[in-house]
This record gives sequence, C-alpha cells and structure tokens, in this order.
Amino acid sequence: MGRSSRQKGQRGEREVVAHLASLGFEARRGWQARQGHAQCDVEGTDWWIEVKRGKRCPIRAAMRQAEADTDGRPCLVLWRDDRQPWMVTLRLDDAVVLLDSGAGDG
Repeated sequence: MGRSSRQKGQRGEREVVAHLASLGFEARRGWQARQGHAQCDVEGTDWWIEVKRGKRCPIRAAMRQAEADTDGRPCLVLWRDDRQPWMVTLRLDDAVVLLDSGAGDG
C-alpha cells in the first residue's frame, strides 16, 4: 500500500474517532499500525471497528478482515468512498440485536 493510501486511511480513522467522540464515545485510534493486528482501527466501543476510505472501498474484504481479526466483539465496518457520506456495514444478526436494544425508545 502506498504512502498516499495509508495517509487517506489514517485520515478516515481520525474522522471516525472525531465523530464518535462528539457523540460521547471514548473513541481513539487503535495500535494496528504499530503492532500488527493487536487492536481494531477504532477502539473505545463494544464493536470491532474496521475503517475504510477510498475511491471504491472493498467492503466485503474489510468485513472478512474484521471477522478474522476480532477479539470476539461483533464487527462493524465504517467506510466512505471519496466525496460521499460515511456508511456502515454489519451482519444482519448484529443489526437486529442493535435495533432491538433500542426498541421502545421514543
């Protein structure tokens, strides 16, 4: 992976961290760049978060990577193509649990 791609990925991780922090999460970038797969891209949540940012994000590959690396937490891929809004990919079973936990609120 070239330097430009790495820098874009790091900017994406910082964007996600800033957004989650603004919502009250104690989010921070993981140590994956320094220590292999020791942590996910964004720590401080109950999810194993993989962040992808680029021209056309490889979402399926990102989900496979997250599922291979997770420490048991459910996987969440946050991704955005260039000049597009952030999107989320997760397994349907995890989405149902997430939606169910908010049932009755509001």
